[in-house]
Amino acid sequence: MKEDHILEVFGTLYKKFAPVLISYASRFVDSGTAEDLVQDIFLKAWNKHSFIFQKEGIKTYLYNAVRHACLDDLKHQEVKARYENSVCLKLKMEELYYTDDPEFLFMEDSRLTAIYDEIERLPAKCREIFVMAYLEERKSGEIAVLLNISKRTVEAQLYKALKTIREALQEQASGLSLSPRKYILFGSRTIKRNS
Repeated sequence: MKEDHILEVFGTLYKKFAPVLISYASRFVDSGTAEDLVQDIFLKAWNKHSFIFQKEGIKTYLYNAVRHACLDDLKHQEVKARYENSVCLKLKMEELYYTDDPEFLFMEDSRLTAIYDEIERLPAKCREIFVMAYLEERKSGEIAVLLNISKRTVEAQLYKALKTIREALQEQASGLSLSPRKYILFGSRTIKRNS
């Protein structure tokens, strides 16, 4: 089959099935993720030209692929949520274990100032996403919708921001001869700036 004809067939299938599949996937995952999953499935189908040789019918093939992709994404979210909850609890427990020194209470203001200084140094888009998530306490899906980007992009930017801030604060803490654990207790979405 000629490449032009294959491209035409693929384009027709995409126009016909993608909106329905995105709508179906959106029942289980957020709309940005639904679009990403469906596009990934079509990309895989294109790379393998598997859409040409389906015995069971392309409609069934695509439906099953989207269904499995949604299941995988939901399982991943479940594992991630468990991990995030456990990390948050561990951070809180660490804070209780390592804040038995009364001097810690007086360090709190300087620690918050250092955190906010590092937030200001983040790249503009990364800072915007970080502020929405941690200071405005918005969920990743909500941020994705507001900024018209995928949820995965939001999560990647949040990871990048946290990593950058933590590394900078660890450097500062080691320069001040403070225990990094004692100094960096940052990670939950409950941080408020003291005015």
